[in-house]
Amino acid sequence: MGNILNIINSDEHFYNLSEDCKQNYMECLDGPFMSKEVKQHFTLTIVNVNSINENKKYIYPIECRTVDAVFSGINHLPEKIVELVNKDRCKVIFSYESEGDFPIEDFNNWFYMSKFILKEKVKLSNIYIFCNDFNAKERNNTEINFFPSTHFLDTISYQLNEMVQDKSLGIELNDFDYDFKIRNISDINIEKKNKRFLCYLRNCARPHRVGIASYFEYNKLWKDNNISFLKVTYQNDDCEYLPDYLKDSQKLLHNKDLIELDTQHLKSKMGFETIFSSDWKHYQETFLSIVSETCFDNNSIYFSEKTIKPLLHMHPFIMMSTPYTLQKLNELGFKTFDGFIDESYDREEQTKARFEMILCEIDKFKDKSIEELKSWWSDILPILEHNQKRLLELGQQKTEKIKLLEKLYD
Repeated sequence: MGNILNIINSDEHFYNLSEDCKQNYMECLDGPFMSKEVKQHFTLTIVNVNSINENKKYIYPIECRTVDAVFSGINHLPEKIVELVNKDRCKVIFSYESEGDFPIEDFNNWFYMSKFILKEKVKLSNIYIFCNDFNAKERNNTEINFFPSTHFLDTISYQLNEMVQDKSLGIELNDFDYDFKIRNISDINIEKKNKRFLCYLRNCARPHRVGIASYFEYNKLWKDNNISFLKVTYQNDDCEYLPDYLKDSQKLLHNKDLIELDTQHLKSKMGFETIFSSDWKHYQETFLSIVSETCFDNNSIYFSEKTIKPLLHMHPFIMMSTPYTLQKLNELGFKTFDGFIDESYDREEQTKARFEMILCEIDKFKDKSIEELKSWWSDILPILEHNQKRLLELGQQKTEKIKLLEKLYD
């Protein structure tokens, strides 16, 4: 097939089918699957179901906003697509690459209940699910293929490399009064650092984010650190693994005003650009990022822009995420800070214990003097430089997605 990719547009059977479908699906040519690197690597031929050439092979991508869209889509593939799939002339790809918490156990159970009907209908080995959960493939007990997508890492790295090669290409941050710029290690001035922590808390509808906010409240850390607390979709639900000493502090969060770093002028705290909208001074002033990733209390491993930001901006971090997240970062070629930070929390599978181990590490930083932290920073500069370099390298090489798409038609 070379570098030609024949795409069957799925919108008429999914995205455009009804207004309800638009809540569950995205346009198939504009979602994460059809990324810039895919568009530039392949020559794309786009056809509708009624314009299929029987002598060609095709990809049928379905862009999913929700997990329900994946379940439903497998059951409602168009008859013509099923025919092509069963003749090995088409691969169906469900792209769920914008989120990381794919419920693989639920999927396994659903498949077990449905497999006899599905096997009678369609050749399951020609169906793929692309999702950002690195663990989904290993835990998949079905005959459908799972591909662990690195959508955020690949796409952002690719875009950064375009900016490196062409200085005129920038990121327009229309909502902010600063411009995005890729910094170098020489831009770091340790002497300007006078705050311990940087933590962005926007979407607060997750227990671990309420938990870390309770910790900030208890220790009165809002004022002398770069911490935001925008309370988007905030719910004052109990965090089951919150230590007893933080429970009164959690109650105070309900009536707490927003804590803002650079969003005071925005009417909506929900829809602004989050990948590149990080003011360099937030990093320049602080010693440590507390990264509150999307998932914490399940088995998913997922890297969103929250992880990418400190890698790009050369900032050390403590990762509030699921077990073995740091291990996976290491496998991808990044370095973390074991030896400087006790990262044994990454191997703790019990949620409450892992949360408390993370708080213990943050406590250590809270109690260090500014001079101690400056000395520590001098020692970790090589790690920080390596991580930014590795992030850029990802956009200079053929991604795993590209390799798979080439392989599908060998």
